[in-house]
Formats: sequence, structure tokens, C-alpha cells
Amino acid sequence: MSLRRVLLCCRGEIALRLIRSCRLLGIETVAIHTDEDRHAGFVHAADLAFPIEAWHPATLIEDVIAIARAVGADAVAPGYGPLAENATFAAACSAQALVFVGPHAEAIRLTGDKVEARAVAERAGVPVVPGATVADDAQAAAAAATIGFPVLIKAALGGGGRGIRVVERSEQLGAALAEVRQEARLAFGSDEIYLERFLGERIRHIEVQVLGDRHGNLLHLGTRECSVQRRRQKIVEEAPAPALADALRERLHGWALAVAREVGYDSAGTVEFLVDGDDCYFIEMNARIQVEHPVSESLCGVDIVEQMLRAAAGETLQLRQADLRPRGCALEFRVCAEDAHAGFLPTGGRVEHYRVPEGPGIRVDSGVHAGALQSTRFDSLCLKLIVEGATRELALARARDALRELVIAGFSTNLPFHRWLLDHPPFRDGRYDLSVTRDFPSAHGLPADAAERLQLFAALALHLGAASPAAGEPAVASQAAPSPWVMRNDRRAWTS
Repeated sequence: MSLRRVLLCCRGEIALRLIRSCRLLGIETVAIHTDEDRHAGFVHAADLAFPIEAWHPATLIEDVIAIARAVGADAVAPGYGPLAENATFAAACSAQALVFVGPHAEAIRLTGDKVEARAVAERAGVPVVPGATVADDAQAAAAAATIGFPVLIKAALGGGGRGIRVVERSEQLGAALAEVRQEARLAFGSDEIYLERFLGERIRHIEVQVLGDRHGNLLHLGTRECSVQRRRQKIVEEAPAPALADALRERLHGWALAVAREVGYDSAGTVEFLVDGDDCYFIEMNARIQVEHPVSESLCGVDIVEQMLRAAAGETLQLRQADLRPRGCALEFRVCAEDAHAGFLPTGGRVEHYRVPEGPGIRVDSGVHAGALQSTRFDSLCLKLIVEGATRELALARARDALRELVIAGFSTNLPFHRWLLDHPPFRDGRYDLSVTRDFPSAHGLPADAAERLQLFAALALHLGAASPAAGEPAVASQAAPSPWVMRNDRRAWTS
């Protein structure tokens, strides 16, 4: 491995995930962190840590490259942080002889602009959702009339579910166009938009994980079902996608590789599709590691992050498509600081108690620990629970037990939704679509965090046992410490 030291431009569980793979490859890691994250697990786990006051968007690229030079890094890994799909940043790293742990800049540029990405898919012979790029309201009105209502307005540089509106009728179009343009300008720095036929919510969101290297090798790691979403963002993923005909699955595999080949893809990435019965449409390619990559790792027995690091270092993929034989089933549940009973509104606070499940087929990728601060300034993701089994039935049974054991207290989370989902017939039967989240009741007659409170009381009873506090002293539960490996390295701050 030619990489010696990697600067992490990300936080939370993906930073920890990168650290783990770097350790296995003998690569040192440097974590950039704000004051809010100074006690975070990824900061303690990294070989070195570099504190900063805050990210400054106007100088972000220059600042990161300067830090990389200061700490002696020879590579930069953005994970799925703010710089992950930034073609300008990837090009700047290359210009400064820094290895960018991700695809080359032109691949990011082509896939990051949804209009360009549609053109890429069409050149590769892959069908796209009918739509049109529009420059002004007049063109938008004409395009909408041709496409037919309802239509989707999308920001060309959008992502993360932002910059999207459904327009049911022509009289709503003008206001929706203004809203999307404003949101896109603020979030992505561009107000370019396009219109797309709205296929409804009785369709499926299915993606294919791909891997490439800088020597032209390219392969896929199967399908993932990503139809459980809120605010057009995924919260549960499953591999392989269930109830999918073999011929359709193979078609998606081939189309994903065709799109990736068209841009000369050379890292880990994801090609995403909408599936409407037997009809499939390309919607976008994510030129980065995805939050849901662990289900593909479980399915195929491949460390995707390790392969990404090796590809960035210029190594040739040692994997072969014929050797990647998916086995069993894997599911990922994103546990977020959100009130599931209040429309998944963000929450946050201090983690008062934390207990994760253990056992065969259970994996937890976590960015929190007892006592950690879950700030509302950052993404709401706290941890990912990944379960696997030789059959889907076994994976679901393990998920049910694991979600019952999981405790994260101090603020509301979306755990009630996950527990409900496992017994919801369409999900249980593997025949669900994008409408599944709408079936979740807004309330169950209990406080939103009642399940967490009950779990907490049970956990406290286990920790306290039969011991009673001394007279006049309050009963205080002992908090579980972070996993021992988090504290293993005592080099917690970089000094120049």
C-alpha cells in the first residue's frame, strides 16, 4: 500500500469506518474536528486529530488542502461528507499531488449534475425518466404540458432529497419553480433545474453498488432496495432487493455497469433506478461511498472501503465478478435523532444511555457513545444497525431482536418506526414501495419516546442491580463507556 497518511474530511460513523480499513492497511489517519466533536469516537480513534473552529464554505477547499499539507497527509478521504462529490475539490487535490479517495474529478462532474448524468445514461443506452431541462418559467410550462402532470421539479446539482418538488397542477408550477430555484441556489450554488415525470409513490427505488479501479476494471456487488424513505432520504436498506425477477435484476446490473463505464468510473459508487413493474429508469449516480454500503459488504463479503482505498492508491482490483456470489440477506436500519411520531423532525441532545445489541449476524456502525453530544448542527444519523442471515426470514428475526435490545436515550429517535416497520405486512413480505413510510401512524397513544423510556428503565435496572444509593444520595445510573478500541490511541491532538 503506497498511502501512508490519510486526512479525513468527514465525521461520525463514516470517519470511524474509514479509520478501521486504514488500520488494516497500515495507513495513519488524521481527523479534522470542530469543538463540538472533540470527544467524538472518530477523534479518539484517529492517529492524529486537527481541531478547527468551524468550516468556512468560501475557503473550504483551500483550508482542507492546507491542513493536509500541514499534517503530512498524502491522501484525503471525504467519505460522504460535504466534499465527497465536489469535482473542484477532487481536481484541486490532484493538482497538489494529494490522492483523492474517490473517483476522478471528471466522473464526479458528469454524475454530480443530474442533467449531465441523464445524458451519460442515454449515451450508454440506459432508459431515463422522461423529462426536460428548462431555462425559464415559459420553457417549464411548455415542458410540463408535454410531460403531463404531476411533474417533479429537480435541482440539477441536488442531493440528499433537497431541491425537489412535486407539482400536481399547472397553477402550482410558478410558485414551485421559485421555491426550488431558491433552495438550489442556497444549497448547491446553482439554480439550474429540470422537470421530470412524476411516477408516483407505488414504485421502487433500487440501486446497484459498483466498484472500479484506475486500470479499467469494473464490477458490481448486486442490488439494494432503498424504498423506505422519509423526505426522499433513505432510512432502511436491504440487499439483495427482494421480489425482483432474475431477468430484471440482471438488466439493472448491466445498466449500472454501462453507466459507470461511460464515465470511466474508478472507485466505489452507486447507480440508482426507479422500478415501476417491469419498467426501469436511471435517476442518478452517486460518485462516492454510500451510507448503505454495509449491506452490500455483508452480502458479498467485501470490504468496500478497503477496495476504495486500494483503488485510490492505484492498485488493481483483485476481485472478479464470477467470485462475487451474493449470499443470504442483509438489512440496514439508520437510527437517527428524529421524532418519528412528529414527521421525523430532527431532535438532539446528550446521549444519556447507550446499549447496542450483540450476537451472530449483527453489526453496529456508530458515531455516538454514552455521554456524546448529538448536535442539531450536523446530520441526524446516530448509528447504523446492520443484520444479516442466510435467509430473509432469519435476517428479519435478528433485526427484530436487535432493535428490541438497542437503547439510545436522551432524545427521541426513529427507533419506534423501525420496530413498527418489521411487522408491517408489505415490508415483512418483501413487497413494499416508496409509499410504505406513509402507513406509519403519527401516534400510538403513548409519548413519542415511550419505547425508549421503557428500554432505558429496563437497562438501568440491569446496571443498578440490587444496589441502593446511600441515604440522601440520588440514584444515578452508571453510563457505559465507549468501546475500548475507541480509546486505544492516546495521540489525540496534532501539534505543529
